[in-house]
Amino acid sequence: MIRVVLAVFGAVLVAGCLGRPPGSVAPSAGPSAGAERIVALAGSVGAMSLVASGRDSGVGLIPVRATGLPPDAAWLSGDGSAFLATALGGEALLSRGPGLTAWVSAPGDLGGRHRSRAFGSLEPAPSAGVSGGPIGRVAVVEGDPGSGGPGRLIVETPAGIVVRQFSLASTPESTPCWLPDGRIAVAVRDRRDQPTIELLDPASGRISPLGGEPVRSIAVDGGIVAMIDMDGAVRAGAVATWLAGSPLPLALGGGEVVLQAQPSPSGAELAVVVADAGGDAGSIRILGAPGGWHEIARFGLPSGANRAVVSWLATS
Repeated sequence: MIRVVLAVFGAVLVAGCLGRPPGSVAPSAGPSAGAERIVALAGSVGAMSLVASGRDSGVGLIPVRATGLPPDAAWLSGDGSAFLATALGGEALLSRGPGLTAWVSAPGDLGGRHRSRAFGSLEPAPSAGVSGGPIGRVAVVEGDPGSGGPGRLIVETPAGIVVRQFSLASTPESTPCWLPDGRIAVAVRDRRDQPTIELLDPASGRISPLGGEPVRSIAVDGGIVAMIDMDGAVRAGAVATWLAGSPLPLALGGGEVVLQAQPSPSGAELAVVVADAGGDAGSIRILGAPGGWHEIARFGLPSGANRAVVSWLATS
């Protein structure tokens, strides 16, 4: 179940954070490109809450008063304006309003309880970042991540109608991601238990293996792909470069272990959740792309928080 994924990738949010917690580092001036801020689920398993970076560059993570979002929310996916949260029981919830303050159960099959559902990924809509715009399709993973057992990836419309199902040799241990051309990339283990990347085409139903070095997870947005290597280092660069088989530059490594990496909708920045010495989520960092990937902001997690899942919020 998703609990395994949270333990491995440190993915869940921090509850009850007021202001900047002790030991956190204030973000540097101008941490976001344009009107982009990070938003995250943080806390511990079963006790998550929503936090976001402040508009003021000197303010750390602040709580979001979100109604309708259960404390067992475990995964967050968004395109800057619309967001999908997946709870431990498999329910999917949506938020479209400004500020992520109101959450409702997703329609159709998406909103029901699915004990075998691990997490979901929202496809960026053509008008991503525009409040009130249309919502893209959803890719949800069913199975037991980390067990080595088979899994399924199900593509559903925003109305919760199943339009395509893919059978996978193993249940992915990280969320799938949508490519700009409408395909889905997912990191799985093949029948020999070797890590591999597969490209799934919802239009044709075709599954194609993608070569390259094995990775733990993949994330795409803003024309940028971020991949976490098996040793926890993250590499990031243009999607086209990656699909062509060319190596991507190192964004963060040096012995630090990255649990999650998420490009911003503009592609100018990269949010990464970095593990502490115990392997839990320890901080959220923002890397800037111009001039080569480099840290431009760092946010500490509140006391008691050991999980974090980060996304991006487009603000006016």
